[in-house]
Parts: sequence; C-alpha cells; structure tokens
Amino acid sequence: MPTIPQTRFTEFLSDIEPSDTTKKDASSAHTALRDFLKDDEDFKEYHVNTFLSGSYIRDTAIRPQKREDETERPDVDIIVETNHTREDAAEEVIDLLYNTLAKKYTEIRRQDRSVGIESSKADMDVVPVIKHEGIYFIPDRKLGIWLPTNPPGHTTWTTETNKTAGKRFKPLVKLTKWWRRENPTSDKKPKGFVIECFVAYCMDYVETYYGELFVQTLEAIVEKYEWYTLFRRVPSLPDPGIQSNSVTDGMTTDAFIDFYNEAKEHAELGRKALNETDPEEATKLWKEIFGDRFPKTEGANSKSLLAPAVTTEVTFPDESAGPKRPKGFA
Repeated sequence: MPTIPQTRFTEFLSDIEPSDTTKKDASSAHTALRDFLKDDEDFKEYHVNTFLSGSYIRDTAIRPQKREDETERPDVDIIVETNHTREDAAEEVIDLLYNTLAKKYTEIRRQDRSVGIESSKADMDVVPVIKHEGIYFIPDRKLGIWLPTNPPGHTTWTTETNKTAGKRFKPLVKLTKWWRRENPTSDKKPKGFVIECFVAYCMDYVETYYGELFVQTLEAIVEKYEWYTLFRRVPSLPDPGIQSNSVTDGMTTDAFIDFYNEAKEHAELGRKALNETDPEEATKLWKEIFGDRFPKTEGANSKSLLAPAVTTEVTFPDESAGPKRPKGFA
C-alpha cells in the first residue's frame, strides 16, 4: 500500500483546478470578444464562425499563477474561422483581425500567427483560420504562408485519450503542468499541448495510483528520449491533429535538454518518494516536486480516483463541430 494515499493526490488535483470564478471570467471575456467580431460592421463579411481551442476547452488547464499577491489572468485561445482563401496574404489577414479588435481592446499586439489581447478578465489569443477541402489552415505572417492545423482535432484527441486512460490522462497532464510551473527552466518550452503529447506518448494507461503514474511518465520520458540528448537533437512528436506535423517544431535543443534533465532529476526524486516508508519524509519529497500546495495531511473531503472534481469538463459555451480525426496516436 502506498505511503501517501491516493486521496492526497486527488485532493491536490482539486486544489490546482481553476476556480469557478476563473472559469466565469474566462467565459465572459471570450464570449464578449466573439460577439464583437460576429457583429462588427467591417469584419462580419469575413466572419464564418468562432470556437474555443487550448487548455480550457480541453480541460487540461491549471489554476492561474499568483505573483506578488496578484493572480494572473487565465489564458483562452479563440479560433476565428474566416472566408479568406490561401491566396490572401497571411500578414493582411492578421492585420485585418488586429485592426478590428483594436476598436474594442487597447492592450493588443500582433503575433506571428494570431492577435494577443489582455483584458481585465482573461488574456486571449485570437487565431484566424480558413478551411480548405475540410482542412484548417493558419496564417504565419513571418513566413508569409498558410500552415495546416486542426484545433478541433486536438480537443477530440484529448477527450478520446482521457477515455482510453480511464479518465486519468487529463489529471496527469495537470500534475505535469503544475510540476513544470514549480520547477521552471530557463526556457518555458515545452508548454501546453506539447506537454499533453509527451504525457500521452509516455504514460502507463493501466496504472491507477497517481504517484506511480506521474513518476512512471517521467521515467518513460527519460528512457525514451535519452538518445536525443546524447546527440543534441529535439525529438519529433507527431501532432495528433495533423500527423505530418510535429508539435515540437520550434523547440530549441537547449530547451529540450533542460526539460529532459528536469524530468530525470524529478523522476529519481519521485521514485525515492514512492519507496519512502515514513509518511512525513515522503510528503517532504513530494513537496520538492510539486511545491507547497501539495497537502501535508489527507483532507476530509478528498475524492476518489475518478472524482468529478478532478475530471469535470469545462463548461464554456462552444457550438463548433470539429472534424473527426483518426483514433490513436504514434
């Protein structure tokens, strides 16, 4: 029987879940922006649809970070489907979206593939896309081209993977994201969806104890990708939405090696925590991995392994119907 009970991990997972207030703020912010784009006199002739992407709609987000007694705003990704074509210049499409949103928002910036907005309730990434022959394309104004993408496919894949893993994939992703936050490296990558892919490609789909599951995942990363560190290469992780893409494109060798070394160090620390027979000493080790929010004692209200508080889906309104993807992954 584990020294640290499963309820300690489910209690921790409930604690790092975004609060109801955070979810309401994010929902209010993205709804206002989407309504504005749909109704704007200059943009509505290009507007086809909007839908959510990113960790909030996939239910893999963790509670926003607190810095100097001020809580950061949640991040929300909004996809804006337009009736542009691949003949339209990528830069002009992003400029149009930027100029439209600048009517409503003052904290706004052009990015390579999107428009970034800071509002009082949420930080939003607004991404224009087009659909051509059933495939979504995203403009890259730096490269001046349109690139294939599949945000709805990512959401579907995450849901399917979670089901395959007995609803333990999403909680494990949240544990891994929290671990990354508590143990940052000089480069913030990998983040978000790339972490989801590392977890999906390395987790044990049978293990039920979260402590063992987390440590085994780090150990699998260490074993699977050691060759890449020896030859200073970045592994290519297939994009589950577009198999010809790699989600690690753009990640530097140094960033990957730093991530790998952090995973190796904490895999060893986690294995030590699992083997520790003294509950207090085991707790200290888990706190070295997950930080001070990891609970010292078992909470009275701790939930079971498949507790709704851990696996509840985000309830942001979103009526988009994404294309189906092939099941499974490499």
